[in-house]
Amino acid sequence: MFSQDVYDTMGKETCECITKKKIDFSTISKNELQLQVGLCMIQSYSEHISEFSEGEKISLDDEAAMERLGEKVALKMLDSCPEIILEMGKASTRTDQEQATEKSNLFVEGQITAISKEQFLTIQLKDKNGRSYSFLVLDYFDTASLLTDNELKVKNEVKIGYSEIELLDVKANEFRYFKIINNIEKQ
Repeated sequence: MFSQDVYDTMGKETCECITKKKIDFSTISKNELQLQVGLCMIQSYSEHISEFSEGEKISLDDEAAMERLGEKVALKMLDSCPEIILEMGKASTRTDQEQATEKSNLFVEGQITAISKEQFLTIQLKDKNGRSYSFLVLDYFDTASLLTDNELKVKNEVKIGYSEIELLDVKANEFRYFKIINNIEKQ
């Protein structure tokens, strides 16, 4: 069997597996959905591994190879169960929007302990409980003039609105969440 035919079979089997699970796409989280689809794909891959040439076989701990496999199988799923792919897309988009809304309504009040100006402006803040925070300024926001006009100083009391986004930390060589300022008010 040619590997292209294997992907057709895997697409059909993954569709059948997901259908059998009776997933409620209106309530499932993005992560849980990815997990369930991934498990169905791995199950199908395991059943058909002998149909792949040695050069096409992948290790289940090779994330990049698993992602490529997932993309190929998902394309074949479009032929077998386009409604499931559509529902997966809706669930994924809905979850991303909900998470973005949650992460953009965050704020903290405290005293500025440091302002550093390197490639990006970073503000260090300590709240009333003594907890320290680090914020980046990456985008324009309505009260950004407090920063550009140098109106904020160390020891100023402020309320910072922020969102969290995942960025590559080059020094640590890993992705991590950073707090990005979207509003700042002098208290």
